[in-house]
Amino acid sequence: MRTAVMADIHSNFPAFQACLRAAEEHHCTAFIFLGDYLGDMAFPQRTLGLLWEIRRRYPCIFIRGNKENYWIHHRQHPEEAWEYGNSATGMLRYNSDRLMDEDLDFFEQLPISRVLRTEGYPDIALCHGSPFAVRESLRPDYGYIDDLMERMPAGLVLCGHFHIQTDYTRKGIRVINPGAVGVPLGSGGKAQFMIMEGKDGAWNTEFLSVPYDIQETIRQMNEERLYEKAPGWYRVTRHVLLTGRVSHAQALRYVMQRCGAAEPASIPESAWQEAIDAMEEEMHLPKAEQRGEER
Repeated sequence: MRTAVMADIHSNFPAFQACLRAAEEHHCTAFIFLGDYLGDMAFPQRTLGLLWEIRRRYPCIFIRGNKENYWIHHRQHPEEAWEYGNSATGMLRYNSDRLMDEDLDFFEQLPISRVLRTEGYPDIALCHGSPFAVRESLRPDYGYIDDLMERMPAGLVLCGHFHIQTDYTRKGIRVINPGAVGVPLGSGGKAQFMIMEGKDGAWNTEFLSVPYDIQETIRQMNEERLYEKAPGWYRVTRHVLLTGRVSHAQALRYVMQRCGAAEPASIPESAWQEAIDAMEEEMHLPKAEQRGEER
């Protein structure tokens, strides 16, 4: 059985469609999804609809990501305001306004990790961040990785969260990130996922990078006027799509440090725009030219 492993769709429906087509062309007959299904782009209900279609047609495993935790937390604490026009919370509200109770019920029952056991093959730990926390990254350059390896529940770990296609071994534990479907870093503008197949008692893996219509993704974001709902977040998302050089987490840390904010929601909108302007200059990023798009 050939299995497609996908992570971090983040509501990028055109990229998701392209990855599904590629998976089917490569004769995949099962799917593993590693969380963060929605988040940064337009029409989240289209992404969910395609997920439910795949679920009906193929055996699937779903893992919960940190994005799913945000929607679950907000249902439990609706008094915490998410506002349009706020770059830190506008996209959270945009997604929350479009989620049905059955969608949230589905997210709530998802595990943050699972060990996949197949007779005759090594066990596989599936997670979004790490097997222990959805926001704990397994990037190989992080200082705590060696300590985490001592606790891993399996010799092979499939993770998402940091959006970079990665395959490394540390202390005998192999860690693979299939890359991000929706907001990959360093992919040359292509959506990414992985194919896994068992053969002769071993797991064989293949990374795929799939071209898709980035401008269509941006057009959909503009159709939904996301530049009004979350102005700074829109600009960062656009940069991720076009350059693959700045992650949302990196940009958020930059903005918070520049304006001295303790929490994302407390960042003034003027500070978002000033900080992103400065970040563009410092990192030599192309200008978004969003003002022309907003019209």
